[in-house]
Amino acid sequence: MARATMIPTLLVLLLVVCCATTVVQGKEWVVGDNKGWSFGVSGWESGKDIQSGDVLGENSKDQVGEGDYNSCRVSGPSRTYTSGNDHIQLARGGKAFFICSLPGHCQQGMKIAVTS
Repeated sequence: MARATMIPTLLVLLLVVCCATTVVQGKEWVVGDNKGWSFGVSGWESGKDIQSGDVLGENSKDQVGEGDYNSCRVSGPSRTYTSGNDHIQLARGGKAFFICSLPGHCQQGMKIAVTS
């Protein structure tokens, strides 16, 4: 008898979970807005409500650790994006650091630090 009521109960529970679940789609940000990934992009991220799951659309760059971001050098592990049309989904919580590794570019402001 318990088995006869268990299946409908599980179906109702499954329906409730499916209805209560919301689909979250991140916003796509174009880094640097209409200026793009260029000199002086540093600070572009300030004042923006960038959330985990959001996507950064950018041109070529290296994703680095905080130390490499601060020193404008790629010395540790990094991930290089070179397609010129990269879309990077941000992980939940924490910071992501991006620099241009071409000589002198990071020092001239081609870097951003994004908190999601």
